[in-house]
Amino acid sequence: MKAVALTILLAVSGIPILAGVGITLVEAADPAAWSTLLHFPGIGRSVALSVWTGAAGTVLALVLAHLTVALAGTSTWARRVEALALPVIALPHLALGIGLALLLSPSGLLLRALSPWATGLHRPPDWLLVQDPLGLSLVLGLAVKEAPFLILMLVGARAQVPVTRLMLQSRSLGYGRLKAWWVSVAPLLQRQIRLPLAAAIVFGVTNVEMAIPLGPVSPPPFAVVLWQWFTTSRLELRGAAFAGSILLVVVAIGTLAVAMSALRLARRVHSHYAASGRRGRSSTSIARTLAILPGLVLALASGAVAALVCRGLSPMWRFPAVLPEAIDASLIERSAPSLGAALGTTLALGGITVVLAVGLSLWVAESLSRDSLWRRRVGVVLFAPLLLPQMAFLFGFQWLVVRLGIDGTWWAVGWEHALFALPYAWGIVAGARSALDSRLVVTARTLGAGLLRAWWAVVVPLLSRSVLLAGAIAFSVSVALYLPTLFAGAGRVATVATEAASAASSGNLRVAAVHGAAQAIAPLIALGVAMLTGQSLFRNRQGVPR
Repeated sequence: MKAVALTILLAVSGIPILAGVGITLVEAADPAAWSTLLHFPGIGRSVALSVWTGAAGTVLALVLAHLTVALAGTSTWARRVEALALPVIALPHLALGIGLALLLSPSGLLLRALSPWATGLHRPPDWLLVQDPLGLSLVLGLAVKEAPFLILMLVGARAQVPVTRLMLQSRSLGYGRLKAWWVSVAPLLQRQIRLPLAAAIVFGVTNVEMAIPLGPVSPPPFAVVLWQWFTTSRLELRGAAFAGSILLVVVAIGTLAVAMSALRLARRVHSHYAASGRRGRSSTSIARTLAILPGLVLALASGAVAALVCRGLSPMWRFPAVLPEAIDASLIERSAPSLGAALGTTLALGGITVVLAVGLSLWVAESLSRDSLWRRRVGVVLFAPLLLPQMAFLFGFQWLVVRLGIDGTWWAVGWEHALFALPYAWGIVAGARSALDSRLVVTARTLGAGLLRAWWAVVVPLLSRSVLLAGAIAFSVSVALYLPTLFAGAGRVATVATEAASAASSGNLRVAAVHGAAQAIAPLIALGVAMLTGQSLFRNRQGVPR
């Protein structure tokens, strides 16, 4: 049974990666493709933009994450911070990007809230605040999206580090709160999140969803250039797109190598800082000032969702009015058929993804509950799609599903969605299952319960909250996926992500806002239902009345 479960799980995750990368390597072997790629106008600036925005956004997100967890202090506050980070993680990248564009633009919600009483503006200023040539708006968007993910990883890593004891020892030696954290706790936590940090860097360098609404356009980041080449009708650029996929992998690996070298240098600087003898007692007052930064991330994400809703429902929204003057019912009616069909497809694919990702994770986690070595190996394999640029294997996977005769079907799209949801579902379910005391099942068996009955009566109730959370995250991942849906669906499977991206790339922000709002709200509802249901189950198991 263990071998069967492992084979199915690794086949679902491994076949698309191996086939996709293999076919990409074969297609990119044409020297003419490399010549077209390297001589394309502006390609060097596009690559530099991708590296700069990805690296800067990740560094900013990492600093914000460490600062947030440091200010959280106790484990109780850390759990509250984790609960606040989850809704931002559930927000799809594309929806958040469109919302931030509507929030930060010269006629956006932020300037409306400050005008005219604070800025004196009665008309939108001629400022390039979004899609600026330096990619600063994209850097900010990446930081807002990646910081909650790294916060969640750091909170999870707290269980592996004696945080309370280290902080007490440092504070007893006279260190201020922040310096005590940076000196004694932060280095140990950083070691625990090397793999998630690598995934965040790769996403920052290779992302398309955030770069479409926030990134520069002339030239765009390199991943957006490849997306345009893969979807263009100019077949002569198809080979250059495959070659560019290999170059994108090299760029991502190079960025990771530079990041690892920078971290080693940072450790040396940190050791001098730790050994300086300064106690940093003033850091407590500094901490009160910096406490506004984590709240700013949540405020930007919330403002992005509000801007999506306002822009999607308003026929006329004159500057500097903060709220729309009226709701355009005709726009809702015109959007209803396409939005309803896309939303129905999105929800169905999300349900399929939850069943596949959570079901497989539960099955394999139970089979490997006593085998920590294989659990780690499976985790590394499942994490591969997050460490590889999507362009490196998605088009190759499309070639595979064409040969299998399932391209443009829900089977192909569901398979692709499960591929990206499995790492998150496995991380939650496998970790929770391995933490259970194996004696509980043994006790149930000694009382006469069969293996299946013992699992259903003992393991499932204890894992219920983790399973619900894994299902909500898997659903959120499915709703957010744009490129996998586009490639595996061959353009024939329309979801709110594909419709929002199409509208945003064509400049139709009202339609993009309508679909982006639906894309943002659906995962938040799923996450809310999962958390409330999990709390209810937990209370009932503790004997607390409803």
